[in-house]
Amino acid sequence: MRILFIITFSLLLTTDSYAQEYVTDATMEDTVMAQDDQIKILYFTAPWCGPCKYMAPVIKSISEDKTIDVTIYKMNTDDNISDDILKVNSIPTYFFIKNGRKIGQSSSVMSRDKMVGLIKKHDAMEVKGDLLPYRGKASKYQIAAGDHENLTKKNLEQLWHSAQELNELSWNIYKNLTAQKDLACALNLVNRSIELEENNYNLQTKAHVLHKMKEPKKALQTAQKAKNLAARSGTSTAIIEELIKKIEAE
Repeated sequence: MRILFIITFSLLLTTDSYAQEYVTDATMEDTVMAQDDQIKILYFTAPWCGPCKYMAPVIKSISEDKTIDVTIYKMNTDDNISDDILKVNSIPTYFFIKNGRKIGQSSSVMSRDKMVGLIKKHDAMEVKGDLLPYRGKASKYQIAAGDHENLTKKNLEQLWHSAQELNELSWNIYKNLTAQKDLACALNLVNRSIELEENNYNLQTKAHVLHKMKEPKKALQTAQKAKNLAARSGTSTAIIEELIKKIEAE
C-alpha cells in the first residue's frame, strides 16, 4: 500500500513538465547530458541533509517557473556513485551543465534570487571543454570482495573511483589482515588505485602486499619502481628501502 501511494503521489507531482526530476547513474545520459542547448542543474542532495531541506522550496519554485529555461535534476548521493566520481564533497552542491559539459559549480544554501542569477550567468557563458566524466575511468579490473565482513562489493564500489581511498584501504588490509582472499582483495584495490593515478605511495603499498602474498620477485620489481618514483619527486624512500633490503635478504 505504501509503495502504491508513493507511485500515485509521484505521478501527481510530475504532471507538470517543469517538475523536478530525480536522476540516477543509469539515467544521466538521457537527462543531464542531453545535447539540447538548455542549461541544466545537477543538484546533489540526500534525505538527511538539513540545508537541502531549506533549499527545497527554492528549487521547487524555480523548477515550476516557466519563465526560466532550466531543468533541475536531483541526485540522491546515498544511492548513486556519480557524486563520488565527480568528487562532490559536500551537499547541497549544484553543477551547471549545458550540452553535457560542466560550465560552473556552486554549493551551500542560497536565496531564490541568487540561484536565478547563477542560472542566467552560466546560461550566457561559452560552452567548452570535455563532457562531464560522470562514469569515471574505465577499469580492466573487476571489484572483488574479500573474506572480511566489511570487504563487500557494495562497500568497495564506493571507493572504486578514488585512487587515494583505494590505496589507504589496501594498506590497512595489508597491515591488519592475513587471509589470502583479503590480500587478493588488497592487491586488486591497489591495482585499481595505480590505474587511476600511479604514484610512489600506491606502488609502495602494492610491493608490501605482494611480499605478504609471498611474491618476492614481483614485490621487488614494484618496490624498485616505487623507490625511483619517490626519489624523482623528492619523497622519502626509507620505508620502501627497508622492504627492498628485507626481500633481498630472504
